[in-house]
Amino acid sequence: MPSWSNILKRIAAGEMEKAPPHVSALNLYAGKLTVLEPGRIRYDWTVDPQYMNPVAIFGGYLATLADQTCSFALMTMLEDTQNFTTIDLQTHFFRPVTKGVLACEGHVINVSKTQAFVEATFTNDDGKLALKARAVERIIAA
Repeated sequence: MPSWSNILKRIAAGEMEKAPPHVSALNLYAGKLTVLEPGRIRYDWTVDPQYMNPVAIFGGYLATLADQTCSFALMTMLEDTQNFTTIDLQTHFFRPVTKGVLACEGHVINVSKTQAFVEATFTNDDGKLALKARAVERIIAA
């Protein structure tokens, strides 16, 4: 069974040796968890040029980062006997991400026995909205 609090503590400490292969390959733990509270996280991600298309960070990568942000927020609310998987992810892009640090905030809006609704909001260095995402997570037994 996963220990969600231990996983988040390792991520916050930068200990990624046990990260799943897809997380390592996409460098999803490259940012820094700066807020870790029940139902809320903040993940600061320094824009990495390797994920740029000719003009901005590839939207698919940002959607993956949004999914990860929502997952981190939900992990703060789960019991160790629970696991989850994303069953719906909606992303809305407001402006291109090109440089600086992206503040990725995740908020759990609602949790029931079988699913959770989580939102992620990404803002740029100027405090302007870059992306908003909503995820529905299916909660399953670990």
